[in-house]
Amino acid sequence: MTSLRQHLLFASFNEQQFSQIETATSVLSLNDGNHLFHQQDPAKYFYYLQAGEIKLYRLSANGEEKVIELIRPGQTFAEAVMFMNFQHYPVHAQAISDCQLIQIKMGTFLKLLDQSPATCLKILAKMSQRLHGSIQEIDQLTLQNATMRVVQFMLQGITNDALSPYKIQWTAPKATLASRLSVRPETFSRILKKLTRDGLIEVQGKTITILNLEALRQHINI
Repeated sequence: MTSLRQHLLFASFNEQQFSQIETATSVLSLNDGNHLFHQQDPAKYFYYLQAGEIKLYRLSANGEEKVIELIRPGQTFAEAVMFMNFQHYPVHAQAISDCQLIQIKMGTFLKLLDQSPATCLKILAKMSQRLHGSIQEIDQLTLQNATMRVVQFMLQGITNDALSPYKIQWTAPKATLASRLSVRPETFSRILKKLTRDGLIEVQGKTITILNLEALRQHINI
């Protein structure tokens, strides 16, 4: 529970409050390809991902899949549903690798917030910071061209002092990544091939080796 305790949604709780959270949690395992919940299912829990990767997606009227977010270890998801009047999951959640999650009862979490306005305000401030980050990501998806979005995605989580060559491992299929970045799969493949021809990356299956981090950053002027 150490990593959960440090997450922004739980870090503001005191020890007594967090012990109540612990009584409202359970550990789940989800095999690759299985669904955790479906769109419009009643929402009673939110989740913290310990291992694996979860795809959140919606289906259009004609059955086309749009990936909303790829959840990675250390992230929570479905917590926003707690604050909605209509408490049903707005997306499907599917494992795209074997996953381990912590399931948290929404009712217990909300009760603690109701009992402690000060804690509620602290958590609200931290969630607002995360919302600001989401708005920046929306700007990237709408204002940047496809190549910049793909490169930005590659560079996520890489610190400024990281050294080249730098390997990243993608667990999600390329079609899923393309949907997440709002590009067509064939466009995604062309971008990877061009970056390879430019000597910036090497691609071996789902392993991407960034050959020159500085040059890749300059490629998108960041």
